Amino acid sequence: MAGKQLRVIQSGTLRRQLEEQIAGEVRFDAVTRALYSTDASVYQIHPLGVVVAKSREDILRTVNLARGHGVSITARGGGTSQAGQAIGIGLQIDTSKYYNRILELNVGERWAIVEPGIVLDELNAQLKSHGLRFAPDISTASRATIGGMISNNSCGARSVMYGKTIDHVLELDVILSDGSQVHMRPLNRAELDAACEGDSLEARCYRTVRQVAHDCADEVAKRYPKVVRRVAGYNLDEFVDDAKPFNLAKIIVGSEGTLGMITAAKINLVPLPKEKAVLAIEFDELLDALAATPVILRHKPSAIEVMDAFILNHARENPAMDRMRRAILQTDNPGALLNVELYADRAEDLPPRLDAIERDLTPFKCVYRRLLPLADQARVWGFREMSLGLSMAMKGDEKSLSFVEDTAVRPEVLRDYINDFLAMIRRNGSSSGVYAHASVGCLHVRPVVNMKTAEGVAKFEAIATGSADLVLKYGGALSGEHGDGLVRGPFMEKMFGSALYQAFRTVKHTFDPQGVFNPGKIVDCPPLTTNLRYGAGYTTPDPPTYFDYTEYGGFGRAVEMCSGVGACRKKLEGTMCPSYMATRDERDVTRGRANTLRLAMTGRLAEAGLDDEGVLETLDLCLECRACKAECPVGVDVARFKSEFLAEHWRKHGIPIGKRVLGNVRALSKVGSQFAPLSNAVAGSGFGRWMNEKLFGIDRRRIPPAWAKETFEQRFRKERDRRGGPSGPPARNAILFNDTFTNYNDPEIGVAAAAVLEAARIDVHLAPHDCCGRPFISTGQLDQARALARKNADALFDAASRGEKILFLEPSCLSAVREDAPALLRGDEQRRAQVVADACVLFEDYLERELADGRASLKLKAGPSTVVLHGHCHQKAMGLVPSARALLSRIPSCKVVDLDSGCCGMAGSFGYSKDHYEVSHQIGERRLLPAARALKDGELLAAAGTSCRHQVGHFAGVEARHPAVILHSLIE
Repeated sequence: MAGKQLRVIQSGTLRRQLEEQIAGEVRFDAVTRALYSTDASVYQIHPLGVVVAKSREDILRTVNLARGHGVSITARGGGTSQAGQAIGIGLQIDTSKYYNRILELNVGERWAIVEPGIVLDELNAQLKSHGLRFAPDISTASRATIGGMISNNSCGARSVMYGKTIDHVLELDVILSDGSQVHMRPLNRAELDAACEGDSLEARCYRTVRQVAHDCADEVAKRYPKVVRRVAGYNLDEFVDDAKPFNLAKIIVGSEGTLGMITAAKINLVPLPKEKAVLAIEFDELLDALAATPVILRHKPSAIEVMDAFILNHARENPAMDRMRRAILQTDNPGALLNVELYADRAEDLPPRLDAIERDLTPFKCVYRRLLPLADQARVWGFREMSLGLSMAMKGDEKSLSFVEDTAVRPEVLRDYINDFLAMIRRNGSSSGVYAHASVGCLHVRPVVNMKTAEGVAKFEAIATGSADLVLKYGGALSGEHGDGLVRGPFMEKMFGSALYQAFRTVKHTFDPQGVFNPGKIVDCPPLTTNLRYGAGYTTPDPPTYFDYTEYGGFGRAVEMCSGVGACRKKLEGTMCPSYMATRDERDVTRGRANTLRLAMTGRLAEAGLDDEGVLETLDLCLECRACKAECPVGVDVARFKSEFLAEHWRKHGIPIGKRVLGNVRALSKVGSQFAPLSNAVAGSGFGRWMNEKLFGIDRRRIPPAWAKETFEQRFRKERDRRGGPSGPPARNAILFNDTFTNYNDPEIGVAAAAVLEAARIDVHLAPHDCCGRPFISTGQLDQARALARKNADALFDAASRGEKILFLEPSCLSAVREDAPALLRGDEQRRAQVVADACVLFEDYLERELADGRASLKLKAGPSTVVLHGHCHQKAMGLVPSARALLSRIPSCKVVDLDSGCCGMAGSFGYSKDHYEVSHQIGERRLLPAARALKDGELLAAAGTSCRHQVGHFAGVEARHPAVILHSLIE
């Protein structure tokens, strides 16, 4: 108890001094400490606190204060470490949010100086216009930082051509443990002698590395694996050749932040390839694919990547990845997919090389396809990159875990090695999928283990030990790119021998005598099973819920699906996670929210329960866009988690009046429509908006959607009476779901949709139903949402059972009825709701399919020259944007631009909240709002979502139109 009290006192003093001395963010609260307690490994360590550094001075002052208090420091970039390098007991310094600039770029000499927090994809995006890139191309490129890559000595798919990160680090600025700032660069013999003089810590480091490398040269030659991919231990092999320049930066590379803090890096850049091609080869057996690898290597590919049936079949569980899988594969269930990439200066040089590889494949039982269009190649590599997280997408307590996934052997023995490796795993009662950088013999195997039982932990330890033994047998490396950390550090002495291990300890203790930097990694590591995220005796909570989580084994296990790979931290493309793209705060990312919920549910969040206010704050900026459900490799659905959490929170604390009003928007709209236009004048007035803000939290700067005096239902019946239905006998029948916004706010959209369908000889009618339930779901009023789900299922079941399709104009309404409603019900009610859900379809998707299959026809005249299509978040999550693009492409002489705009930022009621107004604006400004302002004459912005259209109108002053309205205006 006394030690705990001392730590609290120390924490308070250190926090206060940090807040006084640095410009960045200082966070010691329970939620932030929880967010930074895990990475993508099986481990968990709560830090003392977190510093989000803004500058080199922030880092320097943090180092000095930490040393003075006897507190350690762990550097953190994207937090994607699979070996536990990015977690520690002391302070964590996060450089990814602010300290992430290119400081200098020399295009002619092909180098750049960067801050360590810059993300690889974002760096390469800035270099692209110069025809350059940073060579290592890891699968986590969308969120991994350069500082993390240097600390880990990362490699990537094309290391057979480009080598490792160490081959591209020219110079480093580093803060040593005594606070001294040093610049590390290549030195000649005279410069090295001078650097070794004196009693500074820098001089002692130079002397130690030179002496240790000299003394251990024979051991290095004998014990360092003769493979391309070896990142374990310290890089003493870089210093044994006296003919090479002595560059102390090489010892920092791969040191996992244990020797110093990187503040800037001068890195080598390489030209972008001029031409490239991919040969996708499918084998019946994994071992045949591996046997073919040495043959293919003779043709000097830039990459050879393999994925086995376990990985390929798991892709079926993720809708987006399953679409990619089906587009890539020629056969339904291959044993392995081998992707071979070639680079060339000229396009005409590629076919002869592909011909030669195909001739050499004659002895193997395989089928292959050339992928020459860049879009097809991008799909293959995107699929491979997503497989990192996908391989962990197992529901229940048994998970495919990353802990022996990183071994490397010579490609010539890879087939036999993997055969033995898989046999070892089977002997230990487990199974595994395989994907590998076959070109360099680097293996990624993730055995299936239940880490919540003593038996599972023992299995974990036995497989880890068996892996080390097997690597030694084949002369390989225990880590080929993911580093040592907590999971491989305990095997360092076994892998390198006592002499080299002691040399590693000497290096560590010279650079860091007080143990300031990331202790317990590479050397002097805790036992393998210490600090496990779960561990024997861990119990997953299974609280009662509104939504059905049976497929996961309960709510707790659904939350635990998050493995920490951090795909939600991407910022350049896609939608997930819109609030993180705006704030760049770990609290606002899918991974952070899932981690917070998991810890809160188990009482590990400062002994707080699920109703902790910090959890509420963490979930607050979730827009419930459902992008995580589609774009997260394991489909973590934080939107649903948030609704579930809010329902429990409101049960304990009461529902705020503003949430009640927003949830009951259908009833409110009915009254507003009845009293329009007076109701619009009052609600849109300065006084009305002031009252909305005071009473309901709706920002006064927002103008509420106007109510129509005449509803869509009324207009539909009038139009039907006037026209008498479609001209000629109808080809099909369909029900139009009359959602709240169409009926009371935008009846012209419903009228347009009905007219378009009837012009296509589809008979449309309305059916009795209630609100879809989305407003209640998004505000956590799940009792009311469940009642609506039941009511709509009863109202629409008969029509759905007859095979009638139910068409939606609003994507969020579709997702509520198709995805959420069945999950809110149980038993026979759930079955009936699922029948209805299966009949539900988006207007654009339905019409495009009918037209494509020849069951309907639609004559359109020429219209806009360009339609810029913004997909609603739920539309994207359900994979329905392509059909909307195809439908709009039927407009004669019209180019349709599918804008990768992410989320608009409005997200139903989210953007109307006073607390969310600025973030909502930031999210929209990422892509959508600038694109709307940039529209030229003759160009239109199409958006199916009500929220999206209002956001664009409010901030850009541009009218976005529903696709139905655009098509209606062009009917001949």
